[in-house]
Amino acid sequence: MKVNRDFLKSLAPMFIQYFFAGLFCAFVNWGVFYFLDSKLGIYYLFAALLSFFISAIVNFVLCKIIFKSKEGRKKRTEFAMVILVGAIGLAIDLGTTAFCVEILGFPNMISKITGTGVAFVFNYTSKQFYIFSHK
Repeated sequence: MKVNRDFLKSLAPMFIQYFFAGLFCAFVNWGVFYFLDSKLGIYYLFAALLSFFISAIVNFVLCKIIFKSKEGRKKRTEFAMVILVGAIGLAIDLGTTAFCVEILGFPNMISKITGTGVAFVFNYTSKQFYIFSHK
């Protein structure tokens, strides 16, 4: 299978933008979670759910800047797809983290970083090739 180098080169700037957008959204997620859990005393699972949705909204807005909407797709449909991909990514993140801690015996933080990395690849791939178009 021949790889189209021009196509790969065209993806690099979007990947870099998405990487920093994803990193920013991770900080939003962690910051909102910390505030709700530690400062307001909200039950941690509810805080995790709220922080996920807030970061998903921020991610959606940033993705609209990085990627182009597919022609003819409504913003509501796009947003629902981003939330669905995010929820699957969240499950991948938690599953990978738990697997690394429980099965592989990795330290918690290394496991969380691994989980976030695996989920990032899934999220980027889903958004780049299935939800949005190439700019």
